[in-house]
Parts: sequence; C-alpha cells; structure tokens
Amino acid sequence: MMIKNNKGQVILSNFIIITIFIVAVFVSGILGAIIYYDMNLLNTTLQGINFPIPIENNMTNSYNITDFQGILGITIYPLLSLSNSLPALSYFLVFAFIIALAITAYASSKNPVFFVVHILIIILMTYFSILLANTFITLLQNPFMNAILANFVIYDNLMIYLPEIVFFTGLLFGAIAFVNVMKPQSNYGANQNSLNYGGDY
Repeated sequence: MMIKNNKGQVILSNFIIITIFIVAVFVSGILGAIIYYDMNLLNTTLQGINFPIPIENNMTNSYNITDFQGILGITIYPLLSLSNSLPALSYFLVFAFIIALAITAYASSKNPVFFVVHILIIILMTYFSILLANTFITLLQNPFMNAILANFVIYDNLMIYLPEIVFFTGLLFGAIAFVNVMKPQSNYGANQNSLNYGGDY
C-alpha cells in the first residue's frame, strides 16, 4: 500500500509540475513577445536621434566616434540586438514542453495499473490547455497584442493548438512507455539452460 501511495504521489507531483510548466510557457512567451516589441521600438526610436559630439583629440578615439549614433553603436545597440534571440527562446520552450510530457509519461509507467490514471491526467491537462488556448486566442483578437505576437509564429501555433498537442503527445508517450512495461521479458538464462547445442554429446 505504501508503494502505491508513493506512486500516486509521484503521479500527482508530475501533474502539478507539468501544469506549472504549461503556465510558465504561456506567461514567458507573452512576456518575451512584449520585451521583443519594446526593444525593437526603442531601437527604431534611437536611430532617429543623432547629433555631433565634439572630440578634442581624435587620436585617442579608437572607435572613430563623431556623433551620438556612434556611441549607441558600441553601447546600446549590441544589447538591443539580443532581442533577436527571444523568438528562438520560445522555440526552445516548445521542445522543452514536449520533453516534459515524455518524462511525465515515463515516470507514470512503472505500473500498468496507472495507465488509467495517466489518461485521466491527460484529460485534465487537456481541459486546462483548452482554457489557456481560448485565453490566448482572445489576446490575438486584440490588434495591439496581435502585432506584438506576430514575430513568435511557432509560439503562437503552440498556444492555439495546445489542447491537441497536450492530448495526442501525452497519449503517444504514455502508450510507448506502457507498451515497454507490458513487453514480456526474455528469460535468457532459462533458455540457455534448457537448450544446449554444441559439442557436448
């Protein structure tokens, strides 16, 4: 009974962790899109500001800076260029999410009895994903948020089709994990003792 209780606690903790991870993906993607939009807006605004900077000794000016844009080019613009990595980060979250589903299915497959529990968890996660997907679609209907999220294509598709991804991916990994558990183990030692072909007569 203690083993079953421990196993149930593991499944419940996996469900809580994967739910928190889904929420984290949802929130981080939106925050990443907002930061990406603001950094690009700041970059565009700063490019329209320029004025000459008087420098007394050009020999000490190794960067050949003569105006405000020159200063921005070695200070602010390199930081703003990091915004280009934010869409790639959202793609990484997609793969991390799929890996998390696979780990959850594997952790829940030690006993074939818990396959039913795994299916129930997938159904609950799918229902929760439907709520998140509907919320995200409502955000996309706002023109301002639509413009912000336009550069995060893969993330947008992940959120829109989140229920289908959660259900079918979780079901697939669960089926693979439980098929491996149900697979009969070959008794190599018994076969070797019962069958003896070779030089002994």
